[in-house]
Amino acid sequence: MTSEPQSDALRRPALFVLFFLSGAAALIYQTAWHRLLGLFAGADTIAAALIVGAFLLGLGIGSLVAGFYADRLSRRASLVAFAICEVGIAAFALISPWLYYDVIYRELLPLSSSRAVIFAIVFASLLWPTFLMGCSLPFLSKAVVSQISGSAKLIGWLYGLNTLGAGVGAFVGGWFLIGTFGFDKAVYVGAALNLVVAAGGLLLARGLDLTVASPGPRAAIAVAAGDDVVWRWSLLVFISGFLIVALQIVWYRLVGVLLQSNGYSFSLVLAVFLLGDAAGLLVGARVIDRIADPRRFFFLMQGVATMLALCGAWYVYFAIGAGLLPSSFVDRDLMSGKPADMAVIVFLLLIVVLPASFIMGFSFPVVQKAVQRDLDLLGSRVGLVQLANIVGNSMGSLVAGLLLLDMVGTAGTLKLLVAIGLAFALLQLAGPRATRWAYLPAAVLVAGLLFFPGGDAFWRRLHGLKEEKAIIAEDKTGLSLLKMSGADNGRLYIQGHSQSQLPFTTVHAFLGAIGPLTHDEPKRVLVIGSGTGGTPYAAGLNPATEKVRVIEIVAPVIETLHDYVNEGGRSGIDQLLANAKFEVVVADGRHALAHDAARYDVIEADAILPKTALSGLLNSQEFFRQVRAKLAPGGIYVQWAPTERSIETFRSVFPYVTMVHPALIGSDRPIPYAREKVLTLLTRPEIVAHLKAARINRDELQKWFEDKKVEPLNNGQVVAAASPNTDFFPRDEYYLNRP
Repeated sequence: MTSEPQSDALRRPALFVLFFLSGAAALIYQTAWHRLLGLFAGADTIAAALIVGAFLLGLGIGSLVAGFYADRLSRRASLVAFAICEVGIAAFALISPWLYYDVIYRELLPLSSSRAVIFAIVFASLLWPTFLMGCSLPFLSKAVVSQISGSAKLIGWLYGLNTLGAGVGAFVGGWFLIGTFGFDKAVYVGAALNLVVAAGGLLLARGLDLTVASPGPRAAIAVAAGDDVVWRWSLLVFISGFLIVALQIVWYRLVGVLLQSNGYSFSLVLAVFLLGDAAGLLVGARVIDRIADPRRFFFLMQGVATMLALCGAWYVYFAIGAGLLPSSFVDRDLMSGKPADMAVIVFLLLIVVLPASFIMGFSFPVVQKAVQRDLDLLGSRVGLVQLANIVGNSMGSLVAGLLLLDMVGTAGTLKLLVAIGLAFALLQLAGPRATRWAYLPAAVLVAGLLFFPGGDAFWRRLHGLKEEKAIIAEDKTGLSLLKMSGADNGRLYIQGHSQSQLPFTTVHAFLGAIGPLTHDEPKRVLVIGSGTGGTPYAAGLNPATEKVRVIEIVAPVIETLHDYVNEGGRSGIDQLLANAKFEVVVADGRHALAHDAARYDVIEADAILPKTALSGLLNSQEFFRQVRAKLAPGGIYVQWAPTERSIETFRSVFPYVTMVHPALIGSDRPIPYAREKVLTLLTRPEIVAHLKAARINRDELQKWFEDKKVEPLNNGQVVAAASPNTDFFPRDEYYLNRP
């Protein structure tokens, strides 16, 4: 018994829903895989750009191949091919936690010292799923479109709903699934979605026609012979794709600083960007029939979108100065979950991210209207245009993230992108049928080039500064701002949130000093994280210490400290940067530790807020085990105890644990902490001089050691944690998901 063929009117809405779910699964994967691959590639922004580039490149290759192959298939076969791709993605997703963690991270980590090797391995590991994801749109477009008339609208709806699903996936994945269940479980949810999509696709394939519209080689021959329309539009789409993702990099930096580089900010910006893009796609698909000249409309939309991106950044700058937005973004925890704070965040994203991404969404259906002229070549043209867009996206991520932020900073990058948008606006004005609407974006973009503030002025305003002196440094790894309150005093902000001060605060001096004062022979000391330098400087106070290695992931922090010294500041920074006892290295601390063949008597982690993005990498069981393996016999590890869970996780790794509040000390052997010994050492002239040179209040530091409660927690055995922080589930980092 066979069922009656289903009509396209009933089938298409169901396919739209399936493609929505497919988009949601893809962004759940991207969010989770980005973190898991970051363990191998590193947690810095260079590694992030390489991972994104590899992801996008795989999508582009899949789109190109499927585009040509789809034109060989009947509508039914295309839909079956789409379903098979979804099964393939799900199958890969199920093994991906094992592949990315147990194989690539644990077994191939020694190969990660080369950026080229990192990209090659990451690209190879992502090629299977991203290739299949890239195949989806060409195959499904071929299955959905039955006639060339109205094809742009249908493809626009299809891609728009897929992008809408991606936005929902980014939000649900980043704000609920990962924080509630962990990275691996989130991936399994994505796999379940793909299997549902595959089953639905196979069911809907029943009854579709089996006729192949034309032989596949025709598409390839037509393009190879020189389909000028497609190639011209592909070039324009490449530039547009570059522009929007480069703007996205600017948004990540801008919003990330205002939200203090919170663990939720990346997925939040990505979700709003995708939702805006999806809304533009859907509206564009609805009105595409009214657009008489796609080329001029496309030029206008690029100019308008860039203008809106510029206006969003400009609004934040002026609104903070005028009191319309709080000037205390960097001094308050906006990501608190409180309704009033969340309203401010939503408003910020609606101003900065949404308008430009919405307008950019119009581009896709407009391009499809321009290039889709032959049903026989529909798949190949979808694939080529999508390839051009994806390659542009990839180049935008790499060029903006790795070159432009390094060379000209955030404000300079925005101005260069404004110049690209202005070129589009001027192209629209050229010719006899220019619309008067193009004069507005052109004028605003010219004003942006002339009057948008430079980097220092921009970041001063966003840190609430007026007349106060500040030392600012920025590159691809991040942003550092030292807010001065006198000739030598200051507060350091890294990625928008306060980390430490000058002179060094007692808590940082305490955390740095306690390890070398506890260990009997602390010859080699490693400190992960610098801040203003309080923890590593104090770690060098014991005369027995021969070397203190300091690893800082944000290069501008070190540049800021150099500028501070060059302008006459001291506070111990001069010794930290010039004394041969200290070695300062810019690197990802966890990554550098894995490649370090040395064993250390003392390893310390500078205090990092558990709410900070990627902080879970330095608070997980796996990291503590890595540290334990790098300790010399009798070596100790020191970090602060920000949460009860961090204490439980610490105790589940080190058999000997002593807590001198708020510092945790862990070791494989009994910990020789003795209060009287420490207090005696603090009276030694060399140590007194060391503290004095940095203006550390020795009396206050001594009182800390006198008063702080000493609490032995483990005495030879580890204690299992009920819900520890792990690499797969950094619970403390995703604090909004906790009761």
